[in-house]
Amino acid sequence: MIGPAKGALYDRSSLSWRLNSQALVLLGGPRAAILQVCDPGIAAGVVKYSRYRTDPLGRLEGTLEAMLGIAFGTPQRRSEVLDRLERVHTAVAGTLDDGTQYSALDRDRQFWVLATLTDTVIEVDRRYLGRMRSADRAAYYEESKAMATAFGIPDDLVPDDYEAFRDYFAERIATLEPTDDSREVAATLMRPRVPFVPGFAWLPFNLITIELMPSRMRDALGMRRLNTAESATLRAAQVSMRNSVAHLPVGLLANPSTAERFAAQPERGRLHSWH
Repeated sequence: MIGPAKGALYDRSSLSWRLNSQALVLLGGPRAAILQVCDPGIAAGVVKYSRYRTDPLGRLEGTLEAMLGIAFGTPQRRSEVLDRLERVHTAVAGTLDDGTQYSALDRDRQFWVLATLTDTVIEVDRRYLGRMRSADRAAYYEESKAMATAFGIPDDLVPDDYEAFRDYFAERIATLEPTDDSREVAATLMRPRVPFVPGFAWLPFNLITIELMPSRMRDALGMRRLNTAESATLRAAQVSMRNSVAHLPVGLLANPSTAERFAAQPERGRLHSWH
């Protein structure tokens, strides 16, 4: 049976494995990526150093593989991924139009990336899985601190508990000012140009992403609001999924990416959490 590798950061009994091994958490991928680029420095790094225009889903895929490799791979795999991220991040730096310096080695921005992933899993579970209660969310956040430690993020940048994390997240959402770069990357993620995939095929996923977004960021990015029919359809889908998940075979729900192959695969060229 597929599970975390021996010596992984999280074992099979962890909430991190139980949640991130579910395919439905992938519904939140675009939301997390878009929230990340609401930080102007991250958006600038993505625009300047990534291939997001020609490979719009590459950064999302790269972030997923890197995070899962660190969380569920062998200690050796974890070290390889972290070392490679550090090397690649060294080259990602520049100056914003207002003169502000940005760097992918900025630990505050690195924690924001991790925070968007943590919060997104919780929000997807709240809507589509319904497995976590308040105590579970607090426990899941406590587990997430191990990722921050793995990245070398100082303790003083990491909120003490889940309530403090919620305050931190709300403050970031209230103060972030997305730029034109942010909006361009977000638009590309919402309507990626993928060969043989028509634009309208992304509509269901876009509705999910729009509904998951904090309202202030949705408005700041120029996303439209859902109409009454769309909102009702999503609510019905959420209720149906929450009621169905408990009765479906585990194998049918499994995230195909969460496998021990992360422990065995050689390093790939695209393991950058910013692009």
